[in-house]
Amino acid sequence: MEEVQDVFHFHDTVGDGKIAANQLPAALRAMMLNPTEALLDEVIKKRTGGARITIEEFIPIYKKVEAACGRSTTLKEFQTLLSHFDRDGNGQIPIVELKSMLQNGGEKMSNQEVDNLLFGVEVIDGKININNFLNNHLQMGLQETEK
Repeated sequence: MEEVQDVFHFHDTVGDGKIAANQLPAALRAMMLNPTEALLDEVIKKRTGGARITIEEFIPIYKKVEAACGRSTTLKEFQTLLSHFDRDGNGQIPIVELKSMLQNGGEKMSNQEVDNLLFGVEVIDGKININNFLNNHLQMGLQETEK
């Protein structure tokens, strides 16, 4: 629970022991949770408080989201997913296909979200290196491949 409190206090930018309600998704994601937008909407709609959230209100929300999210996706699972787009088997995927997948599959991302995610990604001949992308942009160390 100490990590939860540390992350909560980091997001308390006013110093009043509360975080802004719009900081809730960022605080949850900072704890390696990956809630869907639908889950976040559900949790936020059930809130009865004001524009700021106390730690006492945050902890049950955290526990609910943690239970709903289950375990984190491993690097190996991301590599396997992206390898389906690696037609040449060389560890690279077309940037156009990655953008299309992010904008059209599952929990759809906006153009701006995709642009933010891909900002600074090295593109060579219209392709990106899967491992470099995962290591640099999802901040997952390649040493975690066997988790």
